[in-house]
Amino acid sequence: MRSKGIGRLLVVIIEGADLKPSNSVTGRADPYCEVSMGGEENRTRFIPDTLNPKWNYNMQFIVRDLNQDVLCLTVYDKDFLSPDDFLGRTEVRIADIKKENYGKGPITKRLLLHEVSTGEVVVKFDLILYDQT
Repeated sequence: MRSKGIGRLLVVIIEGADLKPSNSVTGRADPYCEVSMGGEENRTRFIPDTLNPKWNYNMQFIVRDLNQDVLCLTVYDKDFLSPDDFLGRTEVRIADIKKENYGKGPITKRLLLHEVSTGEVVVKFDLILYDQT
């Protein structure tokens, strides 16, 4: 039987900023964001021809372990005739979200993308822990 977890994390992928251009002709991309935690995965829609996409995409994840769970965000450029191009990734530990703002409502963070020269994602987090009594 699968555990229901100790809480849930509501995530809004608001936007990307200054993403790496992957199309050498237009200097743009068709970006989307894949988000995963544990065995759960979600993805935004792709936004055509931009380096500053406005996704405003809501998703939810089950929190199973505050100290072990890590939310992984990876941005790709949607390609139609070849594999999608990598535009960066970042991670957020659930323990850090709890430490930073638990009980104060949602927080919005601007996260730098790694493994690329440029790019950020703006994300809103709302951590809700279930009563453990």
